[in-house]
Amino acid sequence: MARHFSGQLLRESRKAAGVSIEQLAISIGRSAYSVQEYQRGRVTPPIDVLAAMAEALGRPIEDLLIEDASSVIAAGTAA
Repeated sequence: MARHFSGQLLRESRKAAGVSIEQLAISIGRSAYSVQEYQRGRVTPPIDVLAAMAEALGRPIEDLLIEDASSVIAAGTAA
């Protein structure tokens, strides 16, 4: 099943880790504006940035991904 980045999961993970947007931005070498755009879902981070964010938050990359609803629906109708 297809999975894609979730800005909402990034926000939740960042807050749970007690990390500010600015702290995360510094640790991954991006601007705070970029992190905000990732959280809002307006921009999907490149895989290297996604990996850096997961590492900075002490989580596996999978914790920042969500299942694609269309692939779940397609899998259900194909069965």
